[in-house]
Amino acid sequence: MRITTFSNYFPEHAGGIEFVALNLTQRWRMHHPVLWVACDDQKRPHSPGAEDLALHAWNFTEQRLGFPYPLPLGKSVFQIFQAVRQSEIVHLHDCLYAANFLAFLAARWYRKPVVVTQHVGPVPYVEKYKNLLQAWAYRGLGRLILGNAEQVVFINERVRRGFEEQMRLRRPGLLIPNGVDHALFRPPVPAERDELRERLGFAHGECILLFTGRFTQKKGLHLIRQLAQARPGLRWVLIGGGEIDPQTWQLPNLNVLPPQDQLVLREYFAASDLLILPSVGEGFPLVVQEALSCGLPAAVSSETHAQLPDAPLIALNPTDLDGSLTTLDTICSSPEQLSRLRSSALSYAERWDWDQVANQYEDLFSRLLAFD
Repeated sequence: MRITTFSNYFPEHAGGIEFVALNLTQRWRMHHPVLWVACDDQKRPHSPGAEDLALHAWNFTEQRLGFPYPLPLGKSVFQIFQAVRQSEIVHLHDCLYAANFLAFLAARWYRKPVVVTQHVGPVPYVEKYKNLLQAWAYRGLGRLILGNAEQVVFINERVRRGFEEQMRLRRPGLLIPNGVDHALFRPPVPAERDELRERLGFAHGECILLFTGRFTQKKGLHLIRQLAQARPGLRWVLIGGGEIDPQTWQLPNLNVLPPQDQLVLREYFAASDLLILPSVGEGFPLVVQEALSCGLPAAVSSETHAQLPDAPLIALNPTDLDGSLTTLDTICSSPEQLSRLRSSALSYAERWDWDQVANQYEDLFSRLLAFD
């Protein structure tokens, strides 16, 4: 079957959804012709293959307002319609992006079935106008696309429940959690961890706290700044980029790096002691799954912890600095507890597999085409 899949950006933009799209697309292409359509990032342009379509777009909102919402420009609109026309089934990563809206319109015009993977729910922002814009978008664009797609897939139960309480779907939402590439994100072999720590410049016995993701307010950067200021004896490594620049914090215990290749990211997972991700409004971030698969324990927001309450995660309340400090002090001062957490992380992560996830989507696509 001919699949056309749309994501907001390609992985050069370094977002979790982009890497979900990458893993699915790679596996679908083993059995089907797949056209991957996404907006291009002018700062980190994509080098497309014959089966990728990079759209020329303008991303004013990320440059000025701190959230990515690229607008396709010029011939991009024609390219979207042409890509949909040549497909048998259309797959969209999330419902609010402009290119996905155009793809949905094209799919209705050409009578192509649409599957939407809804990764996240509403994201709480400090600015009231952002919350109002987001609520308006979900009531309008979100209801239009999710309510009329042939199938909506959710990556966790909480996001599914939230949307099904707000709107009527054509079919009950399906739950398909994201997978992990275990060939890449794997635990260090004996002696590898010490070698990586030495090569990355980490001192023996030093507790390394790692954050990776976009530097935005929804990721909980405000809490990380407070924690790093309050605990100068802990080493903090922040990998990413965005509207917030942690280098301006001028903290001597802080290392800030640009987005890294996944192979390098795996090395940081294997060498660090704890992933810190106090984000909100994200569902269950892929980076947490990848960290656990490398044996790296994760401390996440209470909201993220609630997505998978049985997972071996450490819950942090982003509004409780003292409580978060106490939690970090307890963990970082106990090598035995960190060792137990690493073992629990590896055992739990075995359930996530991209091959199985890709197969579930392929079966869904086949059923919809047979029904259509």
